[in-house]
Amino acid sequence: MKITTLVIPFVLFAALGVPAYAGETLKLSALLMEARDKNPGLSAVKYRYRAALERVPQAGALPDPMLMTGVQNLPVNSFEFDEDMMTGKMIGVSQTFPFFGKRGLKSKAASLEAKAEKDDYGEDVLTLARDVKTAYFRLCRIKKDLEVLKKTGALLDSLKKIAQSRYSVGMGGLQDIIKTQLEQSLLIDKRLALQKEDRTERARLGALLGRDAPVEGTVKDIKPAALNLDAKALAKTAIANRPEIMAASERIKKGGTMTALAKKASYPDFTVSAQYMERDRQNNGVRPSDMVSAVVSINLPIWRKSKIEPGIREAALLKSEAEEERDAEEKEIRARIESLVEQVNKDDRMIKLYKEVIIPEANDDISAGLAGYEVGKVQYIDLLDSIRTLFNYQTEYYNRLSDRETKVADLESAAGTELK
Repeated sequence: MKITTLVIPFVLFAALGVPAYAGETLKLSALLMEARDKNPGLSAVKYRYRAALERVPQAGALPDPMLMTGVQNLPVNSFEFDEDMMTGKMIGVSQTFPFFGKRGLKSKAASLEAKAEKDDYGEDVLTLARDVKTAYFRLCRIKKDLEVLKKTGALLDSLKKIAQSRYSVGMGGLQDIIKTQLEQSLLIDKRLALQKEDRTERARLGALLGRDAPVEGTVKDIKPAALNLDAKALAKTAIANRPEIMAASERIKKGGTMTALAKKASYPDFTVSAQYMERDRQNNGVRPSDMVSAVVSINLPIWRKSKIEPGIREAALLKSEAEEERDAEEKEIRARIESLVEQVNKDDRMIKLYKEVIIPEANDDISAGLAGYEVGKVQYIDLLDSIRTLFNYQTEYYNRLSDRETKVADLESAAGTELK
């Protein structure tokens, strides 16, 4: 076997470098703004809120008036209008007026629901921002993992050259070269998997931005900001500012309003009617005067047991449902914030440990190992294990960075505020 044949897979590895994307550097702030403006799902929620606003004046409007026309007292034996003085052609109009307070309560309930819909929109804005940040930080992690792969490939290349040199002078075995080449082949598989994941995340981010194509461009490196997190203070902020809680509060108020409206169902509505009747000249030559009529009528809300009382209970139960939902949401938010704060603090400790202790020591081990292997003081397998260990430490470090920022984004969504 010729040693030169073993370098062919590594040539392929070198060709699969870190993918280069033309165009601008992707700024997270710009992506968040674009998503808010163009995400179709968010736009749909905005239209729903605007539609809810249009229901407010409708809820407080009067019922449509009724127009009436016809004939009165037409004799069936002749169907003549000039035979009887009580026969006439009639036109009239009627308008129903709900009992005092009903229209106001209906309008108030619709207004509260519109406010809740607006808060639902605000909640979806938070969720969308979290999803955009998550996709962005995943792209950051993929970018750094690809860079780690490239650096690891360079280390393996250095190791291979030393192994070839030792083999050429009879100090090393061919198996060291073969094992190095196999390790490089494994890196190729990892690179292909990362590139596939990169395409998937870019397509996902493009969809969140409302684009028809995946996002192109280079993401910036993650620079985690130091945070002084107080779970109790964040939970208090969330209860005060989170749109989801505000929407639940509006629906509780709506439930109280609907209960009051249901109780008003026991009061009658009024219908006012006015009619004008034109009478023809009679066959005896007399022209009777035209006539007008006015009527006030009310409905009779007598079905209390089967209609009114069940309606009151239904409205009260819906209010209780909204109260329970808000209570459950508050408890869930508190628990989630406490869990995320603990996770972020743990990530901060581990990131610092990897950056300041673990990775520098692993780099020092490899530098010493390469020098020792070259003179035969370090075993090949030990040096290869050190390179594998450094690779794992570096990828774990960037995974921690990405996960940490993702959790911070999740924490911002849960608290309903940006963390600084």
